[in-house]
Amino acid sequence: MQMTDFCDHLYNESTDGYIQILKLNEKNSADERTIKIYNTRNDGLREIVEVLHNESDVFLAPNTMYLPKRRVENIRQFRALFQDIDCNKLGFEKAETVYMIWMLYHDGKVPKPTMVTDSGQGVHLYWRIENAPYGALNTWQELQDYIYYQLKHLGSDRKSTDGARVLRLPGTINSKNEANCEVLYIDNELEYSMYDLREQYLNYKPKSYQLQIVETKKNDTRVISNRFFNSYSLHMERANDLQTLCKLRKYDMTGFRNMAIHCYAYWKGIYVRDSYELENVVMELNSAFTEPLKDTEIRAILRSVPKAIDKFIAYEQGRRSGECKRVSKGMRDKDGYWYKNDTLIERLEISRSEQKHMKTIIGIDEKYDRNNVKRRNSRRDEEGLTNREKEKLDNINKIKDLVNKGLKNKEISEMLNISIRQVQRLKKEM
Repeated sequence: MQMTDFCDHLYNESTDGYIQILKLNEKNSADERTIKIYNTRNDGLREIVEVLHNESDVFLAPNTMYLPKRRVENIRQFRALFQDIDCNKLGFEKAETVYMIWMLYHDGKVPKPTMVTDSGQGVHLYWRIENAPYGALNTWQELQDYIYYQLKHLGSDRKSTDGARVLRLPGTINSKNEANCEVLYIDNELEYSMYDLREQYLNYKPKSYQLQIVETKKNDTRVISNRFFNSYSLHMERANDLQTLCKLRKYDMTGFRNMAIHCYAYWKGIYVRDSYELENVVMELNSAFTEPLKDTEIRAILRSVPKAIDKFIAYEQGRRSGECKRVSKGMRDKDGYWYKNDTLIERLEISRSEQKHMKTIIGIDEKYDRNNVKRRNSRRDEEGLTNREKEKLDNINKIKDLVNKGLKNKEISEMLNISIRQVQRLKKEM
């Protein structure tokens, strides 16, 4: 019943995509543990979990994948927000921890959990949401970070804020202390909309939200994003821009490898919170280079990412809670990487032609070019005509009709209120 109730709470007939389950096996003679991986659709899930009942170290990914490979970029549906609270490390009892979480809910700090499970050494919290596609990643991650930040003092784990995270399955055993994992609380009547949660808890203002970098010089304020991007979406698009740059250069990044890997690891780390998975993602890009960096160099770069991500979350949550926080030049250099476009263009030597393929890493000239194109396009109708071109075409069609009726140039001129010379000129274009 524990496993069935858990599955029924997160997955129903609207579920689409693969649900992944992991089973850690006993250590072998080489003191290593193998992993059994199950990828199933919703209709086959309950049969698998029944087989795994009372087994040790079984984990399940709450969100589904469109491919049978568990990665953030493969997410098909977001099914829940969740947090892994390792309260034992801080000396809190599980019942005490749950009580304090409910107090935070009554104080309006966090939403009411729809399900709470005992993970053996702590508790897992779930907030069931109306299923959303991968395109909602920004909102999902912002909400995850908000809840993590509110529960950090109770032992919330930043690694568990990863969209492809797996958590222990109720009805199984935690081998670390031989404790049973079980459902403590469940509310099947409650389901959240992420966009309602965003409005309620993130102080979200999409039309006016501006991320600003304040230099140490007085009155020197720079805007590095516009109303189309917030910090989360900006980082994701910059990672995409960097991949585009590598493709344009056919992965010949010699001379720029360190800067490229440093930026890519940080930007991807905003969403990929699992250190092992992030290393794999960064290694994939590095291995595509014509001259890859050494693995030891990659790992040295990755060691700085977790601290930078913590500072990023602290800054973002400060903004969303209404605190007057500023990003100083020192914070950009040491605690978070807030590179301006000019800096990225200079250090990666991004040409004007390369910028044309990018969404965010663009210079002033490219920005003006795009604005001019946008202004020109905004003056055109559905057929791509400006008002002047449309008026000209209308006059040509009217002149055709009047000529067919036998009217002379002077008569046409008077009827259309245009000069005779203009009538003659338009007749040549008929």
